[in-house]
Formats: sequence, C-alpha cells, structure tokens
Amino acid sequence: MSAPAIPVRPASPALAMFLALLTGATCIGFSGIFVRLADVGPAAAGFWRMLFALPVLVAWTALEQRRPTSEKIGRGAFIAVALAGLTFGIDVTLYNAALGHTTIANASLLGNLSPVGVVLGGWLLLGDKPSRRILGALMLAVAGAILLVLPKFIGAGQVTGNLFGDGLAFGAALSYAAYILAVRRARDGAGAGYVSLVSSVICAVFCLVAALALGEQVIPASLQGWFAVAALGLVSHALGQGLITLSLGSYGAGAASLVMVWPALVSVLAAWALFGEQPTPVQAFGGVAILAAVLLVRRG
Repeated sequence: MSAPAIPVRPASPALAMFLALLTGATCIGFSGIFVRLADVGPAAAGFWRMLFALPVLVAWTALEQRRPTSEKIGRGAFIAVALAGLTFGIDVTLYNAALGHTTIANASLLGNLSPVGVVLGGWLLLGDKPSRRILGALMLAVAGAILLVLPKFIGAGQVTGNLFGDGLAFGAALSYAAYILAVRRARDGAGAGYVSLVSSVICAVFCLVAALALGEQVIPASLQGWFAVAALGLVSHALGQGLITLSLGSYGAGAASLVMVWPALVSVLAAWALFGEQPTPVQAFGGVAILAAVLLVRRG
C-alpha cells in the first residue's frame, strides 16, 4: 500500500530557508576533515558527533516545546524519527569508515549520490513528484560531483582509493537517502528540534554499540582528537544537520537533497586549503556545475 501523499510545499521556498539549507550543507562538508583529524574509530566518531551536539539539541527542543502551537507527537511521526536515527547511524559509520580506505574526494562523490535515491524514493514512497527543473538539477549536480573527483581516478596514471572504501561510501549514500526521506516524513508531524534530538539519541546509541562491538578506539587520545570530535558534533551536526532538518519543513526531500551535493565542493576546497590539494580545471568545472544546480533548486 502506498503512503498517503504529503502536502504540496511552495515551489520557491523563502530565502531564509534556502540559506539555512545551504549553510547546513556547508557545515556538513567539513565532517570528513574533522573525522580525519580525530583519533577514534569510525563508529566512535559518530557517537561523539551525536554526544557533543545533544546539549544544543536539548535547548532547541525545549524552546520548541514552549510554543503554544506545539502539537502532540503522533505514533507515525515517532516511528519516522526512530528510522531517521537508525539510518543516520548507519550512514555516519559507513562514511567515517570509508575515509580510512579511500580519499575524501572519492568518499564525497559516492556519499553524495544520495539525491538519486531521495528523488526516486520521495516520488515513489512520499508522493513528492519532482519537477522537470529538479530532475535537470539532479543530473547536473551528479555530473558536477563526478567531475570533482574524476582527477582522483585518472590523475598521474594511478587510481586512488580502493573498491572497499568506495563501497562503504556508496552504502553511506543509500543510508543517507533513507535518512532524508524519514526526516521529511517526520517533519510532517513533529518539530525540527524534536526530530533532531530524538534521532540523534538513537544514532548515538547505535554508534556506541557498534564501536564497542567492533573493538574501536572510543576515547580520543590527543587534544587534537578532542577538538575534532567536538567540532564534528557542534559544527557538522548541531549546526549543519540541525539546519538541514529545519529547512526540510519547507523543502521537498528531492530539492533539499540536491543542495546536499554542495559538501562535495566544500570538501575539495577544504582539502586544498588544509592539505594543499589544488583543484584541477576538471574539478573547477564540477564546482561550477554544482553551483548551477544549487541555483536551479533555489528557483524551484
């Protein structure tokens, strides 16, 4: 049985929501850098990401619940939130693990293929039919992401990364697509703060259990490691993922996920600034394609 159609959202969301979506995506773009600087395991990094974000999310939810318009959370919305927490836990664990086996650029490419699954899943499961403009932006964004990392595969006659790491990143993309769809459904019956808080708690439990089961290094061994996991929680999650969740109340899942290819561009620029990895002309064309796709999403 197909899910009931969701309410139709405005084709051109307010500028504030677009900026919130873009800012959130930018913050998430630094997550790979923070994970590389952390000296803990992949699942453990996910646990600390959630833990450091919790105080901010608790305060956000408390303010949200004080509103007179606040409604009681239904069973359907809670199930969607729980699913969001589980799928996000799988996503961060797989993505963080991929960074240990492939390049940040490769992980960014495959990890940001989630818009394909989101657009198709949102269409088939949520009734969120994409417009021709969104479908065109999707193809442009994916093409741009491919161009961003193409030199990593063909540069200097040597392929970087390995199939295992790339496979982990692709699995993360599928998990993140499921997360976006679950959050989109949850936002129809719950506030952004509540969705972020509860899904983060569930994600934290999942990541901690996974880290312990896999025998990972859980406690950071250096000051740099502590700063990295703190930034992962406060910048990439509390601010970045929080803004994404907030904006999903105004955007359709497909349109929102398209802007999420933006972190691939952020990752390349951050790697250039921090590690001296200068973008090639091909990567520059990829960045322009992503910018064009973002502008298409803004126009609706």
